[in-house]
Formats: sequence, C-alpha cells, structure tokens
Amino acid sequence: MTLAGCSAGVTGTSRPPDISGCDADDFATGNVVFFGLSNNLGPGTIMKRYPGKGIGPQVLVGSLVGDQTSTSAASASAVVHRGVDWTCTLGDSVARAFNANSAVGILPASEDDNAKLARASQIEVTVDSVRWDDLLAGPYREVVDHLSDAGLKADLLGGRYLIVSRALAAKGIKITARFDRSVGASAKAALGDGPRTFTQGKVTAMVNLAWEGTTKLVITAPSEVYIAGQFRRFGSGSSPSGDGMAEATDPAGQMLVRTGL
Repeated sequence: MTLAGCSAGVTGTSRPPDISGCDADDFATGNVVFFGLSNNLGPGTIMKRYPGKGIGPQVLVGSLVGDQTSTSAASASAVVHRGVDWTCTLGDSVARAFNANSAVGILPASEDDNAKLARASQIEVTVDSVRWDDLLAGPYREVVDHLSDAGLKADLLGGRYLIVSRALAAKGIKITARFDRSVGASAKAALGDGPRTFTQGKVTAMVNLAWEGTTKLVITAPSEVYIAGQFRRFGSGSSPSGDGMAEATDPAGQMLVRTGL
C-alpha cells in the first residue's frame, strides 16, 4: 500500500498533518502491520506478542480508559489525535496488501471463512480516503497511571506489552472479490449476504456483503475502519521525553493474530 507520512511515533500534542503525498510504501518496508478490516483496533490498543506467531490485541483502548481509579482520567477520544483525511491514487497497491496478507484475512472471521475469501481469482480494493490517527502520549500515560488493574499497570510499565501507536483509518472502503462459480458458492454459504458483524477474538468489523450470483462479492463498510497499524513498546522512563513510549524492538515482519494462542 502506497502511503506517505508513515514514520512511527506517538505525538505529545495535536499537530498539523505530516502527509503530503503517496510516496512511502510502508507495507513493502515492513513498518506497518496489516489488520484487515476492524472497527476497534485503534491507537492505544494493548498488543501481546506471541513468539513465532505474531501480535494480537490484549486490551482494547475503550476497556483501558474504562478501568480508571480517577473520574478525571482521559477518555478514549482524548488519547487519540485524529489526522487529516487525504486521497491519492493508490492504484493496485491496496489490493496487493490485502492479497499478500491472506494468512491474516480480510475479515475478523474464522480461518476457514477467510480461506474461502482468499480463493478469489481477483481482489480489487478502493478507498475514498485514508487517515493516520496517532496516540497522544501524555493523556495515555495519565490513563495508565490511573489504572485500577494493578497487574496490567505493572506489565505496561515493565515494557511487557506493545501499544498501537498509530493506526490507518480508511473511509469508503470497497473490496470486490471475483470467484469461479463453485468456489463462490462455498464462500457465499459460509459468509452470508447483507449487513453482517464479524467478530474474532476481540476484533470486530461491521460490513455489508453484496453478492452477484456466486461469482462476485462486494464488501463495504458503513463507517470508517482501521486497516493497518504501527506499534511501540510502553515502559516507565523508557523515553527521553518521559512519556513512557519507546520504539518496539522488532515491529517489522509481525503478523496480526486476532485470537489468543
């Protein structure tokens, strides 16, 4: 996927957009982890590393900010800086990213259902716009400081988790999958038709499935979805700025796993 302004990071304050074009291919360089379609894998999500398998969500940011000892702690929206929507000619690079990550799957559905989707003879992906959302380090640290779950707080401060520091939101995404007739019939029977809410582990995606017979499936999302992200490690005093954020040791080459192993 051809994207710009993709340097990993957590920002301390709201900032002007750092996106000026479509020049940097982060999927190719391994700096971005593919999510498929997700309504809830936004910045601030706590991710657990499964050695040799990948990285999966441990605590969603909404649950994190809800577990507070102080009523004055930051809300979920207060810990995220929403970037500016931008458009560019993404071409086939979006579709290549979806095709290249068939092991992760497009939807938070079962491995069998995603395997059926992966048997499509052609996948086309378009978006109306994309946007990078960044985690605000100061408000997020306030959330961590006021966690009522002492064990989770200790694990976070000890650097034992990764955090989604930046997530790529897509508006108006449209995925068109074309199948041979017999393959499509099996996929249609498994996935269904019309509005669907898919959930696998902690990951959820609300989509609409529109079939033309059994040879063409169009997947759309009624609202924006997160399709990729970048991670950093959280730990007490691990950043020169004192915000508790530091680069993950090896975020490249990691694959999303939606369920605990």
